[in-house]
Amino acid sequence: MPNIDPRWGNWKEAPPAVPEAKIRETIDCDVAVAGAGIAGVACACRAAQNGLRVVVLEKSGKWNARGGNIGVANSSFMRSRGYVNDPEVLAREWIKRCLGRCDETVLWRFLLNSGDAMDWLIGILTQPEYGARPELQACLYKGDTYLERMGSHRFFEGPMAKKGARAGAADAVYAMYTESLKLGVRYLMNTPAEQLEKRDGRVTAVLAKGEQGYIRVRAAKGVVLATGDIGGSREMCADLAPMAASCKSNTYTPRGCNTGDGHRMGLWAGGAFEEGPFPIIFHPQAYCFANYCFLFVDREGKRFMNEDNNIQAKSVAVHRLGQDYAWSILDGAWAEKIPASLEYGGGIFWGIDHAPGKSGFTEEGTKRIFDMARRGGSYVEAETPEALAELMGIPAEAFAATLREYNAMCAAGKDTRFGKRKELLMPLDKPPYIGLKFGPSVLAVVGGLRVNGRCAVLDEKGSPIPGLYAAGNTMGGRYGVDYPMVIPGTSHGTALTFGWLLGEILAGKEGK
Repeated sequence: MPNIDPRWGNWKEAPPAVPEAKIRETIDCDVAVAGAGIAGVACACRAAQNGLRVVVLEKSGKWNARGGNIGVANSSFMRSRGYVNDPEVLAREWIKRCLGRCDETVLWRFLLNSGDAMDWLIGILTQPEYGARPELQACLYKGDTYLERMGSHRFFEGPMAKKGARAGAADAVYAMYTESLKLGVRYLMNTPAEQLEKRDGRVTAVLAKGEQGYIRVRAAKGVVLATGDIGGSREMCADLAPMAASCKSNTYTPRGCNTGDGHRMGLWAGGAFEEGPFPIIFHPQAYCFANYCFLFVDREGKRFMNEDNNIQAKSVAVHRLGQDYAWSILDGAWAEKIPASLEYGGGIFWGIDHAPGKSGFTEEGTKRIFDMARRGGSYVEAETPEALAELMGIPAEAFAATLREYNAMCAAGKDTRFGKRKELLMPLDKPPYIGLKFGPSVLAVVGGLRVNGRCAVLDEKGSPIPGLYAAGNTMGGRYGVDYPMVIPGTSHGTALTFGWLLGEILAGKEGK
């Protein structure tokens, strides 16, 4: 579970001003960035390329990255592979899945600028110094209702990947960080930003706690809040994202960070939050990573949802049960049924990540997933439904009845309980029977400060606060109600895009 940040009591209340006597150093720059994740480092690197003096304040001891894919609307690399998305189609689908609660100005800024940001990043990563190979992620859901589009980028064979990091964000942030150092960007690690200073209504500086006392960083152009999300603050999640607070599994990283520092500083400076509850990235990856689409049962042995659903809905459905996990059921013919399902479904929780033109399924890869689940206590197997139920710890009679009813609907070609597409109604009648334990996990809380199309933080009246900006998971407006997998990886993609875009805006450019 998240930890309560010991520095704050009631997170809404601004702390006392730091006495001048405790400020040991003052640094002048053009741009001060709070946070050295993908958004903050992208902003720092691009701003420095545009000739600005930049100081980055980072709470932890190093730059930070997690995960693999970075999702954007289009890129030159995508076009070279024959993939082009229509921004209007993406926008309509995105707005629909967010129930109209995303900020369309913010959304369109992402759709129109994300290709330039990705082209810029690829231009850095493919330099000989880094030697990373870009690739697209093709394990996409194919059902019309929750169709996912190409746009998720990965990076292989870069310096961090060669050290064992997951291919993607780590090499992206490492390369941007390294390039920014060459341009004179100053990084103050283990120096968390804590307060903002204002003069005549304008944010002029940020105060950070260093080892020898407080440091004032005065920023002539602006202060950028890019401190990540609130997933590491139990108190803030309880108030702003209750589902995140009540979920047993929370995989936010880096530990000790992502405690809403930028959210609080923005609020204390007069900024406003988007309407709550904040949306969350809520993926069914606790316990066994793969869960497929056949039969899901709860701890009572009963079916509770249409298994042919988007990954957020799977997590919400399990969470709604008041349970931290459910069971995904397969049978001994899984090697035929899983690949048959990929024509209609698929996606990252079918277990196999792959590039375009590669196989979305291999028996060897699936067995590795099963073996990993078995070692973690999330895989059980038995010759009869009753024996499987005993191993899962659920009522045998209820589970056997559920399985009989499900197989009868498969034979009839119609799901009269939850309306699953007939193409995915595959009977489970070939022993041995397999149970995979799966459950929801919070990856990030993707809500935050209200911003306009220039990433300027807005007050309660919708007016920009001069000198104050937000990017990444500190900014709001991107999603509104849920994390839509229109393109996988847009949390990273928006962080890259708006970080890069702020590096343009603060240098007097505007982007698209």
